[in-house]
Amino acid sequence: MEVILIRHAKAGSADPNTWPDDRQRPLTAEGVSEQRQAARAMKKMGITFEFLATSPLVRAVQTSEVVAEVYRWKEPPQVAEELGPTCTPAGVVKLLAKFPPDATVALVGHEPSFSRVAAALIGKSGDAAIELKKSGVIGIAFEGHPAPGAGTLLYHLKPGHLRKIGR
Repeated sequence: MEVILIRHAKAGSADPNTWPDDRQRPLTAEGVSEQRQAARAMKKMGITFEFLATSPLVRAVQTSEVVAEVYRWKEPPQVAEELGPTCTPAGVVKLLAKFPPDATVALVGHEPSFSRVAAALIGKSGDAAIELKKSGVIGIAFEGHPAPGAGTLLYHLKPGHLRKIGR
């Protein structure tokens, strides 16, 4: 299995007066534009996937919709609670077990969760220093279904590089 971790794009400021429920905070226009460029770059680089799942938070759903649009995805991204605010490496491994072992699965979520997930999947100790910027992408390969420490890091793409490629 290959797993692609995509951090959501830039969203509005976390302001309880504007967004009393932070789960509803949307992407900014800049975030949508930058995510479109990042998704175009992924596509140009030959990054493909058979499944697309997202955190239920609005900013992640909107990010997944931009990715789906660029890839001309035929169905809406799957919403997975496991990718939300309580995301853990164990929860992601459990979610990924629902997909075929030879699939490529793209997941859209948040920080600091996705850095922890990536560290746990590629390192036996789980303490690798990884930082996933907004609209950044990490690819990890496994022999069969994912397990902690069993992954091989394929790429860690920073948003600035993706935007240059995706223009």
